[in-house]
Amino acid sequence: MTTSGTIATTTIDTAAIIEHAFRRCRVLPSAQTPETVLSARENLYMLLLNLSNRGLNLWAVDKGFMGLIAGQATYDTPAGTLDVLNVVYTQPTLSTTVFAATATGGKSSFTSASVLRIGFKVTTAYTGTLTISTSTDDITYTTNKTLDSATYATGIYHWVDLTGATTAGYVSVEDAAVPAVSDIIVATALSDLPVTIWNRDTYAALNDKSVQGRPSTNYFFEKKVDPKITLWPVPNNSTDHLTIFRHRQAQDVGTLAQTIEIPQRWLDGIIWLLAARLCFELPSVDVALGQMVVQMADKQVFEAEASETDGAPIFITPGIGVYTR
Repeated sequence: MTTSGTIATTTIDTAAIIEHAFRRCRVLPSAQTPETVLSARENLYMLLLNLSNRGLNLWAVDKGFMGLIAGQATYDTPAGTLDVLNVVYTQPTLSTTVFAATATGGKSSFTSASVLRIGFKVTTAYTGTLTISTSTDDITYTTNKTLDSATYATGIYHWVDLTGATTAGYVSVEDAAVPAVSDIIVATALSDLPVTIWNRDTYAALNDKSVQGRPSTNYFFEKKVDPKITLWPVPNNSTDHLTIFRHRQAQDVGTLAQTIEIPQRWLDGIIWLLAARLCFELPSVDVALGQMVVQMADKQVFEAEASETDGAPIFITPGIGVYTR
């Protein structure tokens, strides 16, 4: 007897997940309507959001960069940010560059030092997919990285890690939609300084919240509808940036033909959890069956969450001190 010889190539799309959830509620395809399918999709979306309330979803931890502006203390976090796990203040060592606008973006030439990361500015707000390319002769460019569609604001450097260090000599940021790229700078070395989080009380007690310094050593994170980070001291250099590890929402539930953003080990648990939610919205589901579905959902999600760890050891540093009046 032979095995398939493949690993993790089986895909179960959104339609199949919803279909399995209906069947576990004893709702056959002939009884499903556009209204119940829409309800299932919306419940699936809310379920994915609710997972973040149960703890840290390791598959939804992102590393990203946040450009800084001299004299500006508070910054919006990327869309979907739930929490900030680590913040590092990054000071790049910049190579000398010569920038030139192109018909579809912009390019910069730089010295032969190895380049690790680039930063670029746009003159008008832009949403789209950008391509980072490098060249040794300013004639033939090779794609180094294609960025996911994103929105780029003006007045700030947007930072991108290159795929491998390069000494190509030229780097370009391009898109067929002709974004107005106004500058590209390149970093040949990076100096990282961990930034410590403050609570609201500590930040509120600061005497001078506008003092500028380099680098910032502390930050205050506000969990608003659109979470924000406030730095202290206030940055005084616009080419420095933050390296942020954040816990974000899972990706939106797309079309029924797409898949949802969860590890495969969570598939069975997600189907049971969705089925449990549908038991409360579908009047045809028997109460006794609904209780069994909820029990199975609790069991499956417990088993899935038990494996949601990176396996790293825990280090505890006691903070013991004296109390004086």
